Amino acid sequence: MSQSTPDLAKLFGVALNAVSSNREDLNSMDEANHPNHGDNVTHNLGIIKSALESQQSQNPSDALRLAAQRLSEQGRGSTAPQYSQGLQQAATHFQGQQSLSNDDMGLLLHSMLGAATGSQAASQPGGMPGMLGMLSGQTQQTAPGGIDLVSKLAPAAMEFMRAKASGSDTKSAAMQAAIRAMMGGNPLQAATPGGASGGLIAQSIMKSLMG
Repeated sequence: MSQSTPDLAKLFGVALNAVSSNREDLNSMDEANHPNHGDNVTHNLGIIKSALESQQSQNPSDALRLAAQRLSEQGRGSTAPQYSQGLQQAATHFQGQQSLSNDDMGLLLHSMLGAATGSQAASQPGGMPGMLGMLSGQTQQTAPGGIDLVSKLAPAAMEFMRAKASGSDTKSAAMQAAIRAMMGGNPLQAATPGGASGGLIAQSIMKSLMG
């Protein structure tokens, strides 16, 4: 299933609603700094959604590149430059594509959220992102402090093995496992505000994709 640029805007609107609905909880988790993590992420997702809506006639790469640029100029808090970096990396990765598949959406989320959670895995050129590589046995990298996926790797690994047994290639099987990990659990139980907001973004978008 493919996602056009208008659908990208809709998906980030779903993420915006999920984070906005939990804004106060995210703020309360941010006691070490100014308690405004939820406010900042809500603001930043609004910028992304608005940029994508303005680029409905463009290909996903150009739309994501504009979203990255606007976020770097207008964003708030530490997640703004981090999300911007991840969106820019994704835009480069998807150069030339006219639409995005569900697997591509998983890669986009990992690129964006991996940058925000300090993962060195986020989209190395030509390589498999670290979360997928970890699930497929191709890398030992983890995602420190981030989307709280480590606790979900056991069921995700089982999903990976089931997909491989049914004939899926390594990348597709790893993406199915990553989606399984993103769909489970309560993101607000994450250890950090960034982990909680990242989990809300990933889970809401993946649930929307899966209907």
